[in-house]
Amino acid sequence: MSISSMLVPVNLDERDQKLLQYVCGLKIQSVRHVIVATAVEETGLEAPVLAAEVDRARERLASLAQSLKTQCDLTFELRVVTGDPTDAILVLAKQAGVDVICIGTEGKSTAHYLFHGSVAEDLFSSGTVRAMGVRHDLLNSVEDPGELSRGFAERLVVATDFSEAARRAFLSAFDRPTEAIGEVFVLHVGEDAGSVEAQHKLDELVAAARDRGVTASAVMRTGDPAQAALDFLREIEATGVIIGQRGEGSMFRPVFGWVPIRLLREAPCPVVIQP
Repeated sequence: MSISSMLVPVNLDERDQKLLQYVCGLKIQSVRHVIVATAVEETGLEAPVLAAEVDRARERLASLAQSLKTQCDLTFELRVVTGDPTDAILVLAKQAGVDVICIGTEGKSTAHYLFHGSVAEDLFSSGTVRAMGVRHDLLNSVEDPGELSRGFAERLVVATDFSEAARRAFLSAFDRPTEAIGEVFVLHVGEDAGSVEAQHKLDELVAAARDRGVTASAVMRTGDPAQAALDFLREIEATGVIIGQRGEGSMFRPVFGWVPIRLLREAPCPVVIQP
């Protein structure tokens, strides 16, 4: 399934400009239509106050989109939703049938999440829609955030544990045009690394990538899955990583260090979590 439509939740602050510049660069990945949305929390607001807040949000969204029209060759749709931010964004994503949500993240620690929460991480752990996360510190590290998105698949790592979720993640790598993909590294971290069975499974995935006209190689590592993956991403200066969502859910994630969220917080590149 190609990646043509995207939902981008924004907070209506100064960081949104760079996030949307990043999104503009995703045209090379086949993105064509973007829904830019913001959520207005309605708890405790009387109807007239809520209506005024929604109008204000619409005005700020319009101003944000206007500044991109000359820079971005994508179509934009602006939406304001009300209610719990996570729930409202997920409902919108389902109603609109978007292919992916793109989220700017803070890279918060586990302790920070436990005390303050994170809408971005809640969206990632929902397991209902493919999500791409790019930390604000990465966006701030380059003059043109579009460089990060245009190069997402130049050195693309797809993590696998040979589960069904990992299979979906692997296949999703080829939802983008072949010419947008440089090299795919199929990474397996586990106690079975080096075994004949694991090598055979990796070889099958590499062969499947090559059948699609993509340069690919197999990589095996041992040790803590998250740390080993992070070390490899830094070793090859990865430009993007895709990992499957196995449905652990948000109640387990903060305490037990769920691998996808660890990558989201620390990886040196944007991260896609595929449900």
